Amino acid sequence: MHDLIEVIGINADNCLNCHQCIAVCPVKICSDGSGEVVKFNNHLCIGCGRCIEACIKSHFGVTEKSARFPIDDKEAFLASLPEGDLVALVAPSAQSNFDLPKLITGLRLLGIKAVYDVSLGAEIAVECYHKVIQSGTFKPPLIAQPCPAIVKYIELHHPALIPHLAPVGSPVHNLAVYVRSLHPDDKLVFISPCLAKRREFQDSQAVQFNVIFQSLQEIFKEHHIELSQLKDGDFDNIVPAGITTNFSSPGGLKQSYLHKYPETPASLITQIEGPIVYEKYFNDLERSIRKGNSDLPLIVDVLSCDQGCNMGAGCINSHKSIDAIETAVISRAEASSQDKTAAQKRQAFLETSIKQLDFEYRSYQDLSYLNKLKMPTPAELQQIYKDMHKYEDKDFRNCAACGYNSCFYMAIAVYNGLNKAENCHLYQEKELLKEHKALNDMVDELEALNLQLEEQYHERKRQEQMLVQNSKLAAMGEMIGMIAHQWRQPLSSISTLAGNLQVYLDLDMFEKDQFIELLTDINNHAQYLSNTINDFRHFFKPDNPQDTILMDTVIESTLTIIGKSLEYKNVKLTKEYVFTQTILTYPNELMQVFLNILKNASDAFVDNEIAVPEIIIKGYESDGYQRVEIYDNGGGIPADIMDKIFDPYFSTKGPGIGTGLGLYMSKMIIEEHCRGQLEVRNTDQGACFTIALPSLMDADKRGNLNSDR
Repeated sequence: MHDLIEVIGINADNCLNCHQCIAVCPVKICSDGSGEVVKFNNHLCIGCGRCIEACIKSHFGVTEKSARFPIDDKEAFLASLPEGDLVALVAPSAQSNFDLPKLITGLRLLGIKAVYDVSLGAEIAVECYHKVIQSGTFKPPLIAQPCPAIVKYIELHHPALIPHLAPVGSPVHNLAVYVRSLHPDDKLVFISPCLAKRREFQDSQAVQFNVIFQSLQEIFKEHHIELSQLKDGDFDNIVPAGITTNFSSPGGLKQSYLHKYPETPASLITQIEGPIVYEKYFNDLERSIRKGNSDLPLIVDVLSCDQGCNMGAGCINSHKSIDAIETAVISRAEASSQDKTAAQKRQAFLETSIKQLDFEYRSYQDLSYLNKLKMPTPAELQQIYKDMHKYEDKDFRNCAACGYNSCFYMAIAVYNGLNKAENCHLYQEKELLKEHKALNDMVDELEALNLQLEEQYHERKRQEQMLVQNSKLAAMGEMIGMIAHQWRQPLSSISTLAGNLQVYLDLDMFEKDQFIELLTDINNHAQYLSNTINDFRHFFKPDNPQDTILMDTVIESTLTIIGKSLEYKNVKLTKEYVFTQTILTYPNELMQVFLNILKNASDAFVDNEIAVPEIIIKGYESDGYQRVEIYDNGGGIPADIMDKIFDPYFSTKGPGIGTGLGLYMSKMIIEEHCRGQLEVRNTDQGACFTIALPSLMDADKRGNLNSDR
């Protein structure tokens, strides 16, 4: 197997898997896009270098991030510099990349022994082409081979065209043959715009090093050589090159050949460059040769790069305009071709050199065996199309988004394991549409679920409200008892006062001021009775507005309802609370919680026959919360039911006595409605219920945090 030397390096870690490298590659099959990163087959690469430029563009022009990079002989060249036996051969395109005279001086400062112009090798090539054609020993068309990427492409993909490759070396090969006759023991380095020249030198062994312009620029920087500060230098050529200094431009060969041999019809020389060479031209040319068409050209002036060698993969002039690049090369060619004396010397040089030296080049080989592309059967092709979601004519877009020129070539790549159906743009589009539909369906389902949950939420809130109200109604009998206790003393006082008034009247002891005083006392007691009724009516209202209130007020309102009942049962009530900040809460519901806890304590005193019953209510503010602790000495809660007392319908009072909803509702009110905490623990003498509610300021902060989320 013929191992092709590397000209393109891969850094897989930087690969974006964008497939731009495949899109610009003339070969396509040298890249494998079937995985997470694009893999690279060096033996199928022609070395044009287009993928490097595409990769850099995909990384926004940052060369260091590119997954592909050029490989030349920079390091080997630097290692040989100290030996002092290097001769440089400078490509014509150097004119559009450097200040050429100063470049010559810079090369000598590096330690280069001599510097020659490859344009002189192009003069040899034109002369040799003409002699070959005139000899009649070569069957046209003659395919010019200054471009090694073109040569390698023909060797890999169009072996039938190999016999038509020029039997004469490229300009740099020809100059190397000549320079070797002058410097037989020295090493030659080509100052180059082209990566693929490294492959040519691997085949011919004519030149030892291929150093691209990019690397040379780095070398100058590393050696602190500033070209702009240098004096101009001259080539060591025995004679200067002429019109062929434009050989690096598209059509440079054609222009040079017609300039020297004007009797040749321009129609006999085809000029072609760029992607169309690979996409169409060689297929057409091979077919025309096979058919023996009469319109076959005499010479094919063909280059891989759109702008010829002037903007090759190794160049450094991408910042310049096309006009500036072409002007730099063409103006030199125009000046070089004006000197008739130099032209005469050059012709004498060419004739002598061609007689004395062998410029023949036959280092071509059929590499098509490396191209092992398999073709799918019609059935296999249809299955691949199906995998790519292509069912109708409109699905075959040939959009090239995958990197291939048509859906057919993409399918072939998939069949050969060089890509996958998932990379087809249509496949991704249809999959996205599926996902979009699935997401829309999911959104519809979520909306329906949200509506259902909202309905359930409102139903639950309604049921909770009913439960709260029912809990109040269930306790109404006890409340009536509390009202009786509330009214007992005022009614007794009213009765006594009324009796006194009757006595005063009967004894004719009527005094106006005394009557007014007694009537005022009766009115006050009646007003107290009315306020008591209002308190109870307010408690039993079904609506439950949220309000800003002091905790003291809620506790005191609760005690106006149950206080007399506790007093009647001889319960000692101790109040130790002071609150300065308001809370945002539901006062009625909070009163119900206090009533439930106080009523349970009152019942515990009776059940446990506590001789000196006592309830202590403590209240304080800490850590953004207002805390109320209600202590009793009723004996506490048995340990085996401590974790059940907040369960719904759990009661220790027996059937028909307790509903089992009091503490359950209290827990729900505090923790769900009021965003607080309700806990219970036993003390040495009884139980302690602790209620913690956020202060208004702290609740506002939490509300803002929740809204931020």
